[in-house]
Amino acid sequence: MFNLRLTLASTIFLAATLVHAATPPATLVQLAELTPSTRVTNDWFGISIAVSGNTVVVGDFDSNIETYGAVYVYVKPDSGWASMTQVAKLTSSDNGEGFGTSVAISGNTIVVGAANTSNFNKAGSVAPSAGPGAAYVFVKPVSGWTDATETAKLTASDGQPGAAFGDSVSISGFTIAVGAFFAVDNSGNSFAGKAYVFTRPTNGWSGNLNETAKLTAFDSQLLNYMGASIAVSGNTVIAGAYGHNNFQGAAYVFVEPAGGWVNRTQTAELTASDGAGSADFGFSSAISGDTALVGAVNAFNGKGAAYVFVKPTTGWSNMTQTAEMRAPNAVQGDGFGQSAAISGNAIVIGAPGTTVGSNNGQGAAYLFIKPPSGWRTTTKASELTASDGAASDNMGVSISMSGPTAVAGAPKSSTPGSAYVFGP
Repeated sequence: MFNLRLTLASTIFLAATLVHAATPPATLVQLAELTPSTRVTNDWFGISIAVSGNTVVVGDFDSNIETYGAVYVYVKPDSGWASMTQVAKLTSSDNGEGFGTSVAISGNTIVVGAANTSNFNKAGSVAPSAGPGAAYVFVKPVSGWTDATETAKLTASDGQPGAAFGDSVSISGFTIAVGAFFAVDNSGNSFAGKAYVFTRPTNGWSGNLNETAKLTAFDSQLLNYMGASIAVSGNTVIAGAYGHNNFQGAAYVFVEPAGGWVNRTQTAELTASDGAGSADFGFSSAISGDTALVGAVNAFNGKGAAYVFVKPTTGWSNMTQTAEMRAPNAVQGDGFGQSAAISGNAIVIGAPGTTVGSNNGQGAAYLFIKPPSGWRTTTKASELTASDGAASDNMGVSISMSGPTAVAGAPKSSTPGSAYVFGP
């Protein structure tokens, strides 16, 4: 399985842009393959991905060979997805280390995580690679997306060396959530993790900004890894903590108080009813309105699973899943649940280790549609694969969905990576 998330140097998490949408068809077809203007073997184009409406954002960063990466923007032309070409290349003004680790988009605003960024301006006791991390905000110009550096830079007020702030990012409207899953918690537990919320200032995203609120787990512990995955929708943030309870994992729900975001612990904790040690529940997470989705990439002996949680009428509270999704004909190492996205009545789950035909690790994504009676446990799904897929492409290491459109990253190991657009 193409699993990048167990070491700081190569930890990538998806934050998808999530919107309500009409139910898409029972299956989707490949509409386009996206590549950057300059292609380099093993630079992991597609390691992070996000889509909002007609705009796709693709991260391009391989921590094994690069100090920092780039992010590419694609906009659907009037002639359709198949004619998409790169319209912009986004970079950081300060060569932020790890730039491209994670990406998210909501409307005209893009967020890029740089989990290895150093915020120390002077050479000294802290090496650049041990920096606390940062996230960069890009706002679409009136004339449209073009090559640019950031509009604003987001950092944690209590940033710690090696915290991996920016490893996961998400945005919904004027709210940005950022995970720092290696952060030390308030009790001194290493790798406990934190999450941070930023709300757009009245004058817009600009300058250097610290968080509006800091989110922590009430039952934080050593190796909790909270913030390994993160998602925000409206006034609700969900943060995955796949290390919780001997890597059984948990996901924490935080709801914005009536007076606005403030430092706080969770509103609710989500767990799997069939959870077990080393399942890595919380490896990926997504939320759309009242529905949350959490991936457990190593559940069931590495076959993976994803869990759906529907908000009760009384509000979010500690609970186990409403429904459980598993891939049809799953085998060990598929990595089902490494990435997850939800849009209205559709769920798409990435499984980058999946064998397609004779191609080991070609990767796939699985589309689940909500039944009229509501979400229920199932293995009934449509498999999405790349038309030119090859062994070790690892398509599905990143996934996102907006309306009826799904996008999947395929970083590939021996050739330049690609991103694939699927739709009706």
